[in-house]
Amino acid sequence: MSGGARRARPAPAGGPLYRLLSLPARLHLRWLVIALLMAAAVALYGRVLMTAPPMPPTRAPQTGTPTSAPPPG
Repeated sequence: MSGGARRARPAPAGGPLYRLLSLPARLHLRWLVIALLMAAAVALYGRVLMTAPPMPPTRAPQTGTPTSAPPPG
């Protein structure tokens, strides 16, 4: 490489962010972190489903029409 162009140095390997992110692995708690993240995702998804507004009446299945009635017989 010629000229005065300088490359940006990567973050140091022992930086605070690296130490924080590698803490679960160093403590052998990867499975616990994964389980907690999965539980949080499931809880958030359940909350979204429970708090969603009901289907509007115009899109709900029709009842009492010939197409929804059981076949004679």
